[in-house]
Order: sequence, then C-alpha cells, then structure tokens
Amino acid sequence: MVRLQTGVLITVSVLSGLLGGIVAACLVGGGLVTAQEPAGEVPAVISAKEFRLIDRQGHTRALLSFNEEGQPFLHMRDEFDSDRVWVGISRETGVAVRDVDGKTRLVLSVDDEGLPSLVVRDRKHQTKSFHP
Repeated sequence: MVRLQTGVLITVSVLSGLLGGIVAACLVGGGLVTAQEPAGEVPAVISAKEFRLIDRQGHTRALLSFNEEGQPFLHMRDEFDSDRVWVGISRETGVAVRDVDGKTRLVLSVDDEGLPSLVVRDRKHQTKSFHP
C-alpha cells in the first residue's frame, strides 16, 4: 500500500510540474529571446566616427578613433586598463608598445620626411635608437 501511494505521489508530482511548465510558457509567451536579431546578410560597409571594443566587465579594451588633429589611430588596453599598444598617424606615423606598468618600451615611427626610426627602452630606462 505504501509503495502504491509513493508511486501515485511521484506520478502526480511529475505531471503537475509538467503541466505547470506548459501553463507558464503559454502565459509568458514561450518564445526564445535574443539580444539582437541574427544578421541575415553582413553589410558591405560600416561607417562610424569611433569603434570601441568592450570586454565582459564593460571596460574599453580597444578604440579605433581620431586624435585631436583628425588623424586615425588604434589604441589597445590590457585587462588592467593599462595602455599597451598605439598605432596611428600624427606628426610621426608609428606604433608604440607599452609594458604592464604603462611605460613605453618600443616606438617604431616614420617622420615627415619618410625616415624610419626604432626606439627601444628597457626597465632601467636605457634607450637604444636605430635610425637607418
């Protein structure tokens, strides 16, 4: 008798859970929810004045924008919000790479006359410059 009551109790519990789930889905709408509609076709061109790459914590990790002189640049930061890589056009077109402390360690640039240079700095601030 106890086994029969236990079996009935389990069956009623499963059925009521199933019925409750179906009723809740009907009341709420039951459709899948997405944050953004999936793109059917990828646009050929996207235009903007600035692009930001944001990580899961909401921090800007990369920025493609314009400097004060109206020249484009790409700026990347690490997970600790330290500036790490800069690529852009200014008085000298170039690339700057910084360490975890935010100190610039490498600069590769080309001046207005088209002459390249490479500057490398170690942690003791000893600098070596290469100008071909």
